[in-house]
Amino acid sequence: MVHPPVIVHVSPRAAADLLADLLGEDYGAMVADGSEAEALVNVEPIDERRRGVVIYRVIQASRTVADRHPEARMFLVTEEGSRWRLPPPAL
Repeated sequence: MVHPPVIVHVSPRAAADLLADLLGEDYGAMVADGSEAEALVNVEPIDERRRGVVIYRVIQASRTVADRHPEARMFLVTEEGSRWRLPPPAL
């Protein structure tokens, strides 16, 4: 069974690099080729359970990226193609 990757649109590229670094080797985050203005961060989960953990960690890491790059714009792309703003707003 193929599991969809977790995809995050990030701008600027420095924020995408930071997000991938924060997720570290444990999650296998890769920054796809892009411009300095925008990039994609991809994480390939190994199963459905891991997908939930990856999404949770992406949300946590996005808060650090937002603190260090206040101008950053990040969107998690859902399986059906919707875009969720990261970090999510407070409840």
